[in-house]
Amino acid sequence: MKNSAAIRDYAIEQMNRLLTNLAFQIHRTSKSSGPEEIHDFRVSIRRFSQGLQVFSSFLPKWQVKKIKRLLKELMQLTSEIRNRDITLEFLTEEDHDEYRRRLERERASYQRRFSSMVRRWSASDFSVKWRSGLALQPV
Repeated sequence: MKNSAAIRDYAIEQMNRLLTNLAFQIHRTSKSSGPEEIHDFRVSIRRFSQGLQVFSSFLPKWQVKKIKRLLKELMQLTSEIRNRDITLEFLTEEDHDEYRRRLERERASYQRRFSSMVRRWSASDFSVKWRSGLALQPV
């Protein structure tokens, strides 16, 4: 029993750290959503999602499922942005001017949707709700 409690404490500590980092990255991308910020944000989502999977036995299953669904939605949107960022890095301006402009317009469209979603998440104070829903102790 003693080892189980230590493992649970470790899981809670790690999930708190991962959630804090995710909240930081959401705040950061709400200020600037350049290629680097989007990449770092996606990394924080993947790491938090992995934590949900690894420590699932210590977390409420219904809450984990709900959070994963929300994260999947964000990952899909940021994937569209990231794909365009990577493609734009490889295009030279003089050779692919029309294609570059189209990609930039598409990225801007996805960016607006992403910014709207991030503002809603920030306004709802998602990290406090998730910390409570996952039964994580305050940091």
